[in-house]
Amino acid sequence: MELIEYEQVIPEINCFCKVFHSQLIEKEKKSPTGRPLPHWHSSYEFNVCINGRLENHIENEVSYIESEEFVLINPNVVHTSYEVSEDYLGFAVLIPEEYIRMYFENPDKKQVLLFTKQNYAPHKEEIWRLLYKLYLYSLSTASNRIIGMNSCILSIFTLLLTENEEEEESADTMDALSLKSGSQYTDYVNVHYRENIQLKDVASHFGFTTAYFSKLFYRETGRNFKFYLSTIRLSHAVFLLKSTDLSITEIADRSGFPKLRAFTDLFLK
Repeated sequence: MELIEYEQVIPEINCFCKVFHSQLIEKEKKSPTGRPLPHWHSSYEFNVCINGRLENHIENEVSYIESEEFVLINPNVVHTSYEVSEDYLGFAVLIPEEYIRMYFENPDKKQVLLFTKQNYAPHKEEIWRLLYKLYLYSLSTASNRIIGMNSCILSIFTLLLTENEEEEESADTMDALSLKSGSQYTDYVNVHYRENIQLKDVASHFGFTTAYFSKLFYRETGRNFKFYLSTIRLSHAVFLLKSTDLSITEIADRSGFPKLRAFTDLFLK
């Protein structure tokens, strides 16, 4: 089985996103074939093509984007992208899911929000302009650089959520989204990772035996349950480390680690 990596996404201080320019992407993790390794993270990712052509492998689907096009990848989805033209120029924008979820107080919004092409198709041109504006801000040294980038991110998600709210009226649509590629299992973990959940608890919730669910979770997500739960907890802990003045003990507790030692051992590892 091809190696799948977990990518920790840590934006700049006070910034909602992390931007990878095409020149930097060239130097990122690569496999022996010279192509970026399949990976996943708990962030939304926009792959944006300014010029040339980019090939995207998202789960089991392959798609291409060309000049002035983009593709949106939801959190916790295995993917990889690489340029297929010598004149390629583009960038990737990663927004930690936690940064979007924190705006919602309604418990129903605590699950990961998933977006489809239908969400951004009506606003494709406007989102493209916002993404390109964000790209220019990321290259700037102006004092309003971070504010400008954050403004673009909030504007983009305002547009996406406008369409998402309308889709939620259709139960069938939401059921289809929650069942896609094991997302119902990862969504459950993303909602309850702060609790003392174990594999047997989640298996019972979905009506499976522990042994069967362990194999099912790996088959549907490509990740071991314990590894997935630990990385989600660690991502949240890193977010709190960067954005709060909480003690290490409080951060470990709020991130779902049963003991401080469990957090420190994983963090060091």
